[in-house]
Amino acid sequence: MQQLSKLFFSVLLSPLAFAIGFLWPLATQIAIGMEWFTPGWQAILCGAAIALPFGLLAQFRGSWLWIR
Repeated sequence: MQQLSKLFFSVLLSPLAFAIGFLWPLATQIAIGMEWFTPGWQAILCGAAIALPFGLLAQFRGSWLWIR
């Protein structure tokens, strides 16, 4: 049970989960708010294109950007 909870929280609190759950919607709303895209698939894909590279970078490095 302890290993299961440790695995659950390591995935839940991972940088990639933060990028998908917070940065992606934030980037999408910023793109819509700045009128780069109208609400729809293009804005969602723009948010993904901005957030996912940051999340993957942090996931593989173990920290956000160059801060360690």
